[in-house]
Amino acid sequence: MNIESLLYSVKQAEVVQVCQELVKLKSVNPPGDELQVAEYVASFLEKAGLKVELVSHSPTRASVLARLKGSGEKPALLFNSHLDTVPVGNEKWKHDPFGGVVAEKKIWGRGAADMKGGLAAMLMAAKIISEAQIPLQGDLVLAATAGEEVDSTGAIAIAGRKDLGPMQAMMIPEPSSNDVFTAEKGALWLEITTKGKTAHGSMPEEGHNAVMRMIYLINELQKQNFDFKEHPLLGGFSQSINTINGGVKTNVVPDYCVVTVDIRTVPGQDHQEIVRRVENLITELSRKDPELDATVRVTNDRIPVETLPDEPLVQKFLDVVAEVTGKRTAPKGARYYTDGAAFVPVLKIPMIICGPGDAKLAHQPNEFVEVAKLVESVKIYTLAAAKFLL
Repeated sequence: MNIESLLYSVKQAEVVQVCQELVKLKSVNPPGDELQVAEYVASFLEKAGLKVELVSHSPTRASVLARLKGSGEKPALLFNSHLDTVPVGNEKWKHDPFGGVVAEKKIWGRGAADMKGGLAAMLMAAKIISEAQIPLQGDLVLAATAGEEVDSTGAIAIAGRKDLGPMQAMMIPEPSSNDVFTAEKGALWLEITTKGKTAHGSMPEEGHNAVMRMIYLINELQKQNFDFKEHPLLGGFSQSINTINGGVKTNVVPDYCVVTVDIRTVPGQDHQEIVRRVENLITELSRKDPELDATVRVTNDRIPVETLPDEPLVQKFLDVVAEVTGKRTAPKGARYYTDGAAFVPVLKIPMIICGPGDAKLAHQPNEFVEVAKLVESVKIYTLAAAKFLL
């Protein structure tokens, strides 16, 4: 059959409706509560003819693993979208963040860009492929995962399964404005705590000020040079101290202070070595100041992931994007992380990121996805699935 004819099956009204319905289902993380949206995804894919499993994580949290069987002559193709979103925030929105409002040729709401738009497009592509009853040589596997915004609970659970079978590649519809990303930065989040001794604010010499010890520590941390090699798609290493909390009252010397540090790494950097460097710094500073009592804890650890741009599967996907959009672009790198950090090290397969959302809108108020980009992405995924699996 002429697989390009599949693109005539892409109906704008249908994919817009699916995206709207997904946005209306709250799955804010924390706490997660992805069960309702997971059940929607499972029901949609079952009706489309896929074999579906609801993967439970807790009474309120679940992921979905679905499969459209092929003959087994080729390895499977994995599509992965996460189900959770970040919180709405305190800023007033132009439209109800859970309304799925369509206005200005855009669908508005929390998660529209990151990444319920990509999820909707992925679901529609699977439906089109299934209903076309194409004799696939490889399985089309969909993983709709819980927890990507915090700890990748769903991705870790699914990646570790023994029944996934061989895979040729994974495609992630994270926001990229339908550009192709083949690399993502790693994320290493540290929580550093300093302890002190309380005293009356009028007699600070009687206490040990944990906040002042923290200021001393983070100033020294900022001076550290962490080795890295500039990456052609991702750039370099970064660290940012993003939260600080200490003390209980203005007239009480603080006996604790906690900061969190967001470190973004590039391929070639060792996260364990970075943690050791921070621990060694604390040890060194404690020798100089015996009253410095500090500890460090890792709260998020996602390794950097990259697929070489000249990988044949990447080039094949770029051909698909060019066929749909009329433009052939070079692969780029994502500063954010995805569930690819959980899947790729285990499955050892190429990763491609391509989604309809705009990455600059992720986690922002007034989030939206353009209808035209959404429809375009359905065509990209449908054509890619057919060409990879036929």
